[in-house]
Amino acid sequence: MTLNVKKNESTYDNLKAFLQPQIVTFFVILFATFINGPSYPFIGNLIWLPLGSISLCFLLFDYKVVLAALMATYFADVWFHSAPMMMTQDTILQHITAVMTPIISIASMRFFKLSNFFDGGKVVFQHLLFLAILTALFNTIISFFTSSYIASKDETMEQINATVFIKNYLIGDILGCLIVLFFAALVVVPAIKYFSPKSAQTN
Repeated sequence: MTLNVKKNESTYDNLKAFLQPQIVTFFVILFATFINGPSYPFIGNLIWLPLGSISLCFLLFDYKVVLAALMATYFADVWFHSAPMMMTQDTILQHITAVMTPIISIASMRFFKLSNFFDGGKVVFQHLLFLAILTALFNTIISFFTSSYIASKDETMEQINATVFIKNYLIGDILGCLIVLFFAALVVVPAIKYFSPKSAQTN
């Protein structure tokens, strides 16, 4: 009887440890998209908070929340940006780009030994700043080529102005990442460490 109880408790703990990061990731990205307002994918936003929220979730929970991030970007587009429920190849490509650029940035920083975002439980702000800039740079470049490819397939669409696109995306992504990451460093991370210390990668 005692053995069964321990197994059930262990199963419950494992399930909880798996689901908590997924749920937090899903709603953090949804909330960031909601408060960010309208999306201008072929022009760029002055501030783009969703990119920062995705980066934050990967920092806290590692890459195990990729599926939750993809689902969040999809439902955020449907609920807040009036996107159709049926995804096309173009929208799938945009969602993958939005999720992959923070992963590429974090992986690059880990490769160059710059990924100790948490040092003894404290946040390393210099590395967060570099992550925000690197993520914005990768997202701007990849989004530019992705959007140019999508626009080239539709003759009715106005061609993208490269200078305006890159400038708007780079500024919006940097500001969005900085706002989310620094707010999280001061508020969100301490809260997660207090309420769910086992689910976050903060050591």
